Order: sequence, then structure tokens, then C-alpha cells
Amino acid sequence: MTTGLAKTICGIFLIGCAILIGTPQSLALPENQIRLLVQQAQEFEKQANWEKASEIYEALLGQTDPGLRIRDRYWVSLRQCRQTRRHLDASYRKEVLSVDYGQAMRICGIVNKTLLDGAFDKKKIAPGKLFGQGVRELDNALADPTFLQHHVPIDKHGLVEDFRAALKRNWADMNPASREEAMRQIGEIALAAEAHLGLDATVSVMEFACGSCYAIDEYTVYLTPNQLRELADNLTRNEAIGIGLTLDIRDNKIVIHRIADNSPVLQMDPPIRPNDQIVSINKKSIVDLPLNQIQSLLYGPVGTSVEIELVSADGLMARTVHIQRRTIASGVTFLQLMNTQYGYLKIGSFTDVTPQEVDAAISAFTQSSLKGLIVDLRENNGGIFESSIETARRFLSTGIIGSTLNARKSEVFHAKNPNALAAPLVVLIDNETASAAELLAGALKDNNRAVLIGQTTFGKGCTQAVLKLPNAIGNIPAGGMKLSVAQFFSPKGQPYSGRGVVPHIFLDERMVHSELNMMRNYYLDRAVEELNRMLSMPK
Repeated sequence: MTTGLAKTICGIFLIGCAILIGTPQSLALPENQIRLLVQQAQEFEKQANWEKASEIYEALLGQTDPGLRIRDRYWVSLRQCRQTRRHLDASYRKEVLSVDYGQAMRICGIVNKTLLDGAFDKKKIAPGKLFGQGVRELDNALADPTFLQHHVPIDKHGLVEDFRAALKRNWADMNPASREEAMRQIGEIALAAEAHLGLDATVSVMEFACGSCYAIDEYTVYLTPNQLRELADNLTRNEAIGIGLTLDIRDNKIVIHRIADNSPVLQMDPPIRPNDQIVSINKKSIVDLPLNQIQSLLYGPVGTSVEIELVSADGLMARTVHIQRRTIASGVTFLQLMNTQYGYLKIGSFTDVTPQEVDAAISAFTQSSLKGLIVDLRENNGGIFESSIETARRFLSTGIIGSTLNARKSEVFHAKNPNALAAPLVVLIDNETASAAELLAGALKDNNRAVLIGQTTFGKGCTQAVLKLPNAIGNIPAGGMKLSVAQFFSPKGQPYSGRGVVPHIFLDERMVHSELNMMRNYYLDRAVEELNRMLSMPK
């Protein structure tokens, strides 16, 4: 989701401005500044710096779009980012691209069959659409200097543009009617690229396999073996014995993407911040190591220390720090706000135990005779769909929670809980609130159960399954897929994808340049004001 750098980019235009609290239609940024940021992103696109372009677009997703198609631009740049990351992934180059042409065609066929059979809206998907996205992926790859460096002999680089023109002329508008015909055309293109450019046919076929995933939606993607392993680790880890840092690859550097709320690094002086670069861990260089392996170096027994060599995001300060590992809760946190009669419930993600953790929080809330509750869904990227449905039932006595559409049927989810918490609710959201977290926020909003404060949420209204592709001959890992298997809708029948949930009270992030805790205190202060107003209203 939104990175610290993206927030900082927006912050450049926000310093010195007054705090704006207005209607959901209010612009958090003036239109001229939004247009200026889009122009900057377009300049990064021209430089093929898709990481920075996508960060700017993502930071603008919570803004009102003045007709610039910001979300479309974001997905185009994000697709390019994903392709570049795949080309740089050692597990993809050394494992997947080591298979022969016949094995690659088999992998591509499995991917296409999975997409066609598993699509939640089969009327919108066809072999020709998968093929067209594959053509586009190969064309994008041939425009990528990193791809050319690894896969096309240097003496053939002068022929690339002619081949791209032929690719568009001969195949871009082709619409194969069957899977078999699509696979025949993919094979023809792969062999033509090999003959004209010296490009291994396996490489071209895998570009088609990866590109076809984008025919479903923006969230269905191919996963390299490293990405598949990392995702599996994240899905099975409810608690991390580490230091609360999530890492990312940006501009070929390992950087800090997110810092957990109760991470020990928040207590350091000077503070560690998002976008700081990690150079080594425990005196071990992390150059060329897979991201999941680098992340695992941060974990260890509780109470032990990890040594990290860091360079600040601006490149002006290098230092080595020792941080003690401790349990970092990734689920639910509940406490009573000081000097108030209000509870604060932070839901970091939706796991299989979240409803039970919320039950415990509600029990503590009730026993303390508190009068109102703040539910914090900021930076909650979602999780288990069913867990969000069950959590909504803790706050809704009646009403529709939402509905889903998958390949087999549609289903409506209702709340019927006479024992649901009846206290006034305020829900905090931002443009990183996504998926299952949006489902909860939307259910509470549409049922007039809570006042929502913050920014428009991310707009990811689908549930996904992670699938492992069969290993190639020789037990070579082929990676996997993250496949959207259902789309979900608000109680009023509106899709969340591309829309998100609009808050009742819009808070822009004009304090993004300040300390994170200061910004969060500002949100809490505004939530307390709203609870005070709600409780003062005549019953």
C-alpha cells in the first residue's frame, strides 16, 4: 500500500497548510497540486522509474480525482513495477527460466486454465483476453533495459524495436477463440522472438503466463518462487518474534516499508523511519539475497538482539544499531484512552482469531463501563474475509453486512445479533485500509452504525486464493498465483473495487511530515471530539 516515501512526497505540498476538516467531497490537496504531482509521476514514467511513479499515484488514491484517471495510471505503473521486480528476482531467473520450452508451455497452459476456470465473472474473461494481456506483457518486457540486459544478446538490441512493431502488427489484435489456439499463437511468437532476437523461447512463454493474470483484475498476479514462499510465511505467522519491520525492494535497494505500532525501533533516538535503507544484518551483506530470506534474518528468540546497518532515506546518515527482539502482536490491541471514558480498539489485520480477540476487547470495554469506542482500521490491508464478517456481527444487531459473487453463486451476509455492542462507534480509516477491512468499514457506515473519519479507503473489493503451480520436471519450483476468486459488495450493493469507502469526516494528512505518533494523536483527538458530540445529542 502507500509507502512512507509516497506520504512524504505529498507532504512536500502540505507543510504550512491549515488542517482541513470538511465533507467527503473536500479535496485534501488543491487541484493544481494534484495535477503537479501527476506531472511528476509522468516524468518518472518517461525515465522508466515505475517505483517512484506508482508511489506518487498511490499516495493520490485517497484524493478526489479531477479527471486525471489516477487509479488507472496507478495500476499501469504498478504492473510495470511487478514486472521489473520479477525480472530482478533471482528465484525466477535461476529456477523458473531454467525450464525448457515444453515445460514452460505446460506452465503457461496451467496458468491459463486456472484463470479461465476460476474467474468469478466468466462472462468477462476469454482466451483472447488472456492472450492480449500476454502480448502486452512481452511488449513491456522488450522495452525494459533490465530485461534486455539479462535475456537479449547485446548485438540483437538494435532489432528489438522492429520486433515490437511486428508483435503489435501481427498479433496484438488477434483474438484466439480457444485455449488451444491461444497456446499455438503463444508458441509461434516465442519461436519468432528466439529466431529474430536470440530470446530464449521459455522466457517469452513465461511473459505470456505472467501477463495473462492481468486479464482478471489488478490483484490477480503470478508469484515467483520467492514471493510464494514469503506470502506463505506471512499467512501462517500470527505473531512475529522480531523487531516489527516490513521490508521492500525499491530502486534495487532493501528499504523499510512499514513499522509496526509496537515495534521497539519506535523508541530509538534518532528514530528509524520508513524508506531507510538496510545495508547489512548481523554484519552480513544482504546484496542479492531474496527478500524473504532477508526478512527472516530479523527473526530470532525473544530477548536476543539483531544488528542492522542503516542508511537514512536522504542518504545523509549511516549508522549501526542493535535492537532487541520481542513479540510483535499483529492482530488486535485494546486500551482505554487516558482521561476519557472511551476505548480504543486497533485491528491490524483479520486473522482466524480476530473475532475472538474482538470479543475479549468488548468484554474489557463493558467491564470498564466505557461510553464509546474508537475502532482503528488504518493501515489494515485486510486478511480473512470470514473473519471480517464475524467481526461486523459484534457491532451490528441487524442489517446486511455485504454480499459476494464468485464463480458458482452470489451470497448475502446478514447480521442477527441482539447482543451486539450498542455503544457509539467512531472508525478511523485511511488509504491503506483495504479488502476485508473495507468490508467492515462499509458495513458500519451503510448501516448508520458508526462515524468514519480519515481518507477514502484503498478500493480492493475482492477475496483471493494463493495457488502453488506444479513443479517442473526435476522438481524445479514454478512459483504460484494469487487469484481473485470472489468480488464483494457493500450493503447497498456497490462494489468496493475502484471506489473504496468514503469517510463521513475527511481528514487530510497535512501532518505527514511530522512524527507518526503525533499524526495518530491528532486522529484520536478528532475521534474523541466526535464521540463527545454523539453522546451530547438528545436520545
